[in-house]
Amino acid sequence: MPASKSPVDMALGLPRQQLEWALSVHQTLNGQISMGTPTSKDSSGVYNEFSQDNCTGILIRIGPSGGTEQKYNWTTSGVGIPINHGLVDQNHNPRQPIGFHVVDSDKQVSVYRTVAPDTTQITLAPSDATATVTVYIF
Repeated sequence: MPASKSPVDMALGLPRQQLEWALSVHQTLNGQISMGTPTSKDSSGVYNEFSQDNCTGILIRIGPSGGTEQKYNWTTSGVGIPINHGLVDQNHNPRQPIGFHVVDSDKQVSVYRTVAPDTTQITLAPSDATATVTVYIF
């Protein structure tokens, strides 16, 4: 499929709201969707901090029990840790996540929710507290 033509070329002929919508569709069609941009690496060279991009979720790196290089660290296997997710809806009101997905790990590990999430936190636990994982909360 060829790339879409940029709506900016037609900017003078479109109302502002229609131009914003067209730009959003243009970005989507051209593959400019990103879950987050890495902003920092840990000592092993793995990204451990991310800025939020144009998806509504957030990437969080969770380190092993006793670690110091991640914002969040497991305590023990099977024990959940609360993670402040900061998700908002289209009106910028806090919203509850609908789930999460492990996008990277340094070993085989299961991550699961221990209590129902709310508009500020999701509580996740590992099957192995020595694992380092990146989760996408959406």
